Amino acid sequence: MAAHYQSIRIDDLRNPTLTDSARRVIDHAERNPVNLTEDAVVSEARRMTGLADFGPDSFRAGLRSQLAATTGTPLDRAEMFRGVVRNLVIRLRFHDLLHRHPEIHDLQIENPIIIVGPSRSGTTYLHGMIAADSRLRSLRMREAADPFLLDSGTPSSNGDTTWSVSGDEQDQASIVLPGVRTDLLPHLSSILQLGPNDVAQENMLMDSNFPIDGEDQAPHYAYMTTMLKALQWQRGPDRWVLKSPMHCWHINLLLANFPGATFVMTHRDPVSMVQSCATMFAYTARLRSAEVDVESIFTAAVDRIDGMLRARMRDRELIPDDRVVDMLFHEFTADQMSAVRRIYAAAGLTLTDEQHEDIAAFEAEHRCYRRQRIVYDVRADFGVDPAELRERFDFYCQRYPVRIEVR
Repeated sequence: MAAHYQSIRIDDLRNPTLTDSARRVIDHAERNPVNLTEDAVVSEARRMTGLADFGPDSFRAGLRSQLAATTGTPLDRAEMFRGVVRNLVIRLRFHDLLHRHPEIHDLQIENPIIIVGPSRSGTTYLHGMIAADSRLRSLRMREAADPFLLDSGTPSSNGDTTWSVSGDEQDQASIVLPGVRTDLLPHLSSILQLGPNDVAQENMLMDSNFPIDGEDQAPHYAYMTTMLKALQWQRGPDRWVLKSPMHCWHINLLLANFPGATFVMTHRDPVSMVQSCATMFAYTARLRSAEVDVESIFTAAVDRIDGMLRARMRDRELIPDDRVVDMLFHEFTADQMSAVRRIYAAAGLTLTDEQHEDIAAFEAEHRCYRRQRIVYDVRADFGVDPAELRERFDFYCQRYPVRIEVR
């Protein structure tokens, strides 16, 4: 039986129409300005936790840089305050846990499966499929928002990584991005999987170390790895499946921290990736700025995808061939279970009947998630001819036989 989808066209990227809820939230932020200073956020995090030790002060420069990066609108400042305080709370709890349980440092992250693909290349769905295997450990949205046990007591032996959540909470907001709610941005859930129990990108753990774009990311990858060890100490299992688009730029750091990893590299029509990425950025920008500069946003999206593809192609030779699985998007969508079998073969895993059922259940559940589909139009929204844009990515399309999706 064919699936029925609702097509959604976001045609107000340039001149956005805000929902009533968004107007109320913006009005509330204007009437209740926050004190967005380093002292204010640090003091609030310490008040919330009763803890004082943030660990090494190397994070301070990144904290100040992030605070200075706000657009200045009241809502953007309010969300910046909330997000920074959340990350400072995580940092305080993390270092408190390490202080009381130094044995965490001795753990190893053994032979993870790491999905390395540009934004909007199918990585999230693939990540969710593999993470449905109960033998594998993954980071979930709720866990990324509050990584460490409230009592930071003893590790769990049952391997439980599922959290209960009310239907209202699931509907209203991402647990990690509290400002990105369905009543503020009703179409975002058709672009991103933001439910509390959906898989999360592990680079979110780096946020509490406040990395700065363009600086050496090695300390932040080491920090992230230690956080994964702490999460593994808290609850199993102990073989991870990881994923983040930013890994395209840092394959060398992945190899340094996870020398036994199996890499899965996703490939898709770059024009499709660009238009999806640009649409997402332009759509969410309406909450951060009264005016949306779609041209600048599109240029940034093109540069982002281009940079990811070039960096990944440059560093692919660092990985032994038998530890890389190249996954074409159109082949994956045509036969998802065969794709999983290829990945498992490279990772030395066997797909048992039980795991097959777990993954099949994930597929069935997420067919409902995709009831709505965004209809993209790179010409109408950004004034760009897809064929001309694709010329910029000839270097990539000549190497990987991706199927053209946008004409």
